This record gives sequence, C-alpha cells and structure tokens, in this order.
Amino acid sequence: MIVQEAELDPKYQSLWKKALISAERKNWEYVIDQVLPIVKDNIGFLDGRKLLRSAEGEVSGGAKKGFSLGGGLFKGGSKKDPAEQIADLEETTFRKDPFNLNANEQLYDLAMKIHFPELAAFALETIRRGHPENTKNMHKLALHYMATSEPEKASEIYRAIVKVDPRDMDAAKGEKDAAARTSILRQGWDAADKGGNFKSAMKDSGEAAKLEMLNRQGMTQEQMEQFLAETIEQYNADQTNIVIVKRMADLYERLGQIDNALMFYDYALNTLNPGDVALQRKVEIMRDKVQEQQIADYEREIESNPDAPDIEEKRAQVAEIRRQRSSVVINEAKGRVDRNPTDKTLRYELGQAYFNAGMYTEAIPELQQAKSNPNMRIKAILLLGRCFERKNMNDLAKTSLMEAAKELVVMDAVKKEVLYELANVLEKMGDRSASLDALKEIYNADYGYKDVAKRVESSYS
Repeated sequence: MIVQEAELDPKYQSLWKKALISAERKNWEYVIDQVLPIVKDNIGFLDGRKLLRSAEGEVSGGAKKGFSLGGGLFKGGSKKDPAEQIADLEETTFRKDPFNLNANEQLYDLAMKIHFPELAAFALETIRRGHPENTKNMHKLALHYMATSEPEKASEIYRAIVKVDPRDMDAAKGEKDAAARTSILRQGWDAADKGGNFKSAMKDSGEAAKLEMLNRQGMTQEQMEQFLAETIEQYNADQTNIVIVKRMADLYERLGQIDNALMFYDYALNTLNPGDVALQRKVEIMRDKVQEQQIADYEREIESNPDAPDIEEKRAQVAEIRRQRSSVVINEAKGRVDRNPTDKTLRYELGQAYFNAGMYTEAIPELQQAKSNPNMRIKAILLLGRCFERKNMNDLAKTSLMEAAKELVVMDAVKKEVLYELANVLEKMGDRSASLDALKEIYNADYGYKDVAKRVESSYS
C-alpha cells in the first residue's frame, strides 16, 4: 500500500522535489500547495503526508491549535469511497487544523477500512503530537502497534503514558507485555504467530539486522548480492515460504534483474497467496517494467542499425509488445472497475488505459464519470481534452481545457500542462492570438517550460 517517490507519476515527482526545496527554506505555505495535490491523488504516499502535516503544523502554529474537535467532518452515511473521504479531509480540515481530534480519528477508521495500518498509525501519532496529554489515544496507538507486530513502538508509547499519568497501571503492564513481545520476536521464538510475518521466520537475531539492512536505501550492490545468495539458499530449503519468495523478488528488483523479479512476484501471487491485492499490483508494475525494457532494447537496436535485414521483424515485435501491453493494462483496469464500479479513480485509470492504447472513443465515457470525483476532476478533464483533440474535435477539446484552466488557481505543474495543451488546440483552430495568450501565462511564471519562451518571443519578431 505504501507508495515510494519513485513510484509516483513523473509530474508528482517533480512537484515533490520542489516541496523538499521549499521545506529546506521553511516556505511552509508553498510546501502545502505542492504536497497536497500529491497526497490527494496518491493515498499511499506516506512520506508526503508526513511532510504535509508538519508544514500544516508550522503554518497553524503547532500543537497550540490542535485541540479543536469539530470542523468539516463527514457523516457516517457518506456515499464517497474511503480514498475520496481521506482526500476531502486533507482539503477541508487538515489544511487549517492538522491536529483536529475527530478528523484524525476518522482518518484512522478509514485507513483501517482499506487495510492501511501505516496510515492508521500516522493518524494516531498526529493526535499524539497535537494532544500530548490524551492518554486514551495513546493506549489506542499502543494497542495498534501490538496488533501490527511492532511491540518496540508500543513499549515507547506505554512509557509516554506513564510519564503523563504515573498511576496508569494498564500502561505499566502494557509496557512489560510489549517488552516481552519484543524479546520473543528478536530471538525468533514467536511460533504462535501464524500470519506469515517475516519476524516469525527468523532463526536468529542476525536475520533482523539483515532485514533492517535490506530496508535501508544505502545498501551496496555487494551487500544485496550476498543477501540474495543467502536468501536463495533459504528458498531452496523451503519454496513455500512466501516471505522468502517476496524477499527474493524484492532483491532481484533492486539489483535491476526485473525478469527474475517478475517471475518470483508472479509465483508468490499465483501459487502462494492468490488474491493478494498488493501483490497483484506489484506483478502488474513489474510486468510493465519488463515490457518497457523489451521495447527500449528493440528501439535501441533499430536506431543503431536501421538497415539490418531483420529490421521490419523487430519493428513488428515492438508493435506487438505495445499491443499486448495495452491489452493487459486495459483488461486489468476493466477488472478493477467491474469489482468496484462506483470508484471514480478506477474509472480514470481505465480511461487512461484506453487513451494510451489510442482508443479515444472508449476512453471518453470513463473520463466523464471520473470528473465527478473532485480529486480526479482536473486530471480527467485534461485527458478528456486530449481525447477530443486526438479525434479532431477541437472545439470540445478547447471547452474542456478552458474549464480545467479556470478551476486551477495556482500556476503549478498541472496548470502549465493544461495551458500548454490549450495553446496547441487553439493554434490548430487558427486562433493564434488566444494561443499566445495561453502561452504567455506560462511564460510569466516559468520561462523554461518546454518551448514556450521560443514561441512567445518569436511572436514579437
């Protein structure tokens, strides 16, 4: 469920880098403006949500404003899906009141509903930061950490409770239980844990250190290769241990051996844990990467030797891979929509899959439905405009893109993209003056955006 920076859409990666620079300069309002659209569209980007909440805390004056109870919360009968409700909370409540008690409790409930325990813990940790005397919340947080096999964190929470209330005997007992649980997990004695947790598979405390090493971004190539060799030995001894299989897949992925990574992710999903949604998504991502690499390899060969006797065969192979890739992506997106037809985010993904396959007519109704989700609205309108433009329905493309541009207040990466598309459509329609006006809006904000400067300046010569 957790999304890393590298898994973000490129436009959001760019926005995230700008947000980090703004954070270094303590421009907290800019951080909020840059990170909010990222987390609204990427529910699993926890690093972004943490930075966003910190920035909101700085702007709101820190925990001093954290004792509000009300503020823009939804009723229990909301027809919106959890992802939409979480996005609305970010926009309507957390932006002004990041430590709002009720809002964070609702975020916890929504996160648990979608099986995202890390986000749930973040919600309770936020309450803890804003309400440091609220021992009821801290008890809930400690129990959450115990339930997710993180007793060391639970122990720390229980100690914090005792500092606030030395008479809390439940917290004192909880700390002892958490310490005992930590000891058991470190020594690999947790035979009672049958949930497939990796710590239950540890044979000695050295395995814990290896896992920690794997999770560090600074792990060297040599360390990863050594770790992989050890993991292969464990796999040969027990090919049904899904944790070992997933670890092998992860190591192969980190080492850039994506064919092997796909093979083991696929084995984990289809043989060891069918129906695992997170694994299914991982397989889809890896399959896409494998096909991308195949296409890149063929295109490199075609470019380096265009007169090769088998050049047409290679071009046909590229076209076939693209066709297969589009077909798989569309079928997977359609399957997700069939399972949850009211989820507008999934409708957008299906529309995007159709668009990428050149099936603009099929994409239009999906994107029109996606517009009703406020978090997907601008993206859907932009893609609709592109569909109309590809079908040479330029008047409808103009209407869609102008609608999106009007709704975007801040001149961010998305608005620049919308205005650029609008300028191209207007130029196609022969309205050069209006096209230049759209380009000038970008020019005034970002001189280096694409070829805007060249086009604007050449209009004066």
